Amino acid sequence: MIRSNPSKIKSIAQTIICAASLFVLAPTALAQSRADLPMSTTESISINSSQRTQIDEFIQAWTGRALSDNAPDTKKAIETLTNPLTQRGVSVAFRQAYSQAITPLLNELDAKNTIGAKLASLRIAGALATPAAATRIKNAINDEDLGVQLFAVARAGYLFSATKAYGPAMTQTDAQSLIQAIKALAQDLNINGELLRACVRTLSKGTQLSSKDMGETRSHAIIALTDIVGARLRATKVTDDPSFAQGLALESASAITASISDISSDTTPQAVKAAVGLGGDIISIPLRRVVGGTIDPISDRDLTVRSVQAGETLLYFALRKDADLDHKFGKPVRQTHFAEQLRTGDDKTFRNQASLLLGPGSPIVEAFGFDDNRFLR
Repeated sequence: MIRSNPSKIKSIAQTIICAASLFVLAPTALAQSRADLPMSTTESISINSSQRTQIDEFIQAWTGRALSDNAPDTKKAIETLTNPLTQRGVSVAFRQAYSQAITPLLNELDAKNTIGAKLASLRIAGALATPAAATRIKNAINDEDLGVQLFAVARAGYLFSATKAYGPAMTQTDAQSLIQAIKALAQDLNINGELLRACVRTLSKGTQLSSKDMGETRSHAIIALTDIVGARLRATKVTDDPSFAQGLALESASAITASISDISSDTTPQAVKAAVGLGGDIISIPLRRVVGGTIDPISDRDLTVRSVQAGETLLYFALRKDADLDHKFGKPVRQTHFAEQLRTGDDKTFRNQASLLLGPGSPIVEAFGFDDNRFLR
């Protein structure tokens, strides 16, 4: 069950306000900070001793303000220290050298043990996207404060995006460990709903990592995402309101479809099977509700129709990817029209066709070794 309470909502609000106060900086201050580290350093493919000194001096110049209890000073310092990591062309070598140099400051921020200091440390860690940064974010994911957890999960997503944009400054193992930590957090059935949504958004970014640079990491993200969202869908009873689970499904299906459709990257057979399973799980929600007589009236089916459209598109591309790999399905892949059938109220045709595709003993169930009653029970 997804639960929330006023104290947790207050915690989130306080964290958001704190984050906003830390990271909004005037344009003039940003313009000044960009000049402090030249592109010859931030874009260098190898950091020499003089450049390391330059980095050390830059960080030291802002350390006092970063550790200050004065909010404007802290805000300006954290944004200035993060800015070099977000410039176009920033190199992996620079991020690694910068990570080493700024670690003492991050440790001091963590030692302060205040919400603002924790957020400041996470802000920089997400932009670094190095092994130490991934570990720092992973540790914060289980913080006792819900707002810090939310920010940590969001910064993990930023870390994935930075890795994709600027190249990997960490190993596949580092990224996959972070993915598993987020998966473990999201599998708690009592997790806060907003935190679960944040986990889904972050793992969706993980599915876009390049397999050329990060190997099977994107497939690990696909599997983690399907495990989390699929479990929510399968736990939804025909008498439950499915909208929360369907919202998660819509976002995750879109991300995974884009991932497996990317011809420049690879998807493992295990991830393809997971994608097929999630597509079936999404379609199974209205299928079980039609069979159970609890499907919404046509006028109230917008989210159901959109989620099913995303689910059947995911299923189509996953089966096509399967045909490119080991072809377990072994049959021609055809696009279904389940969303349109539900939109127009042709529930009988939807029930019959979806049952043939996903019911016990169906080709998909048999080919991929799914439990007979996974999609229709």
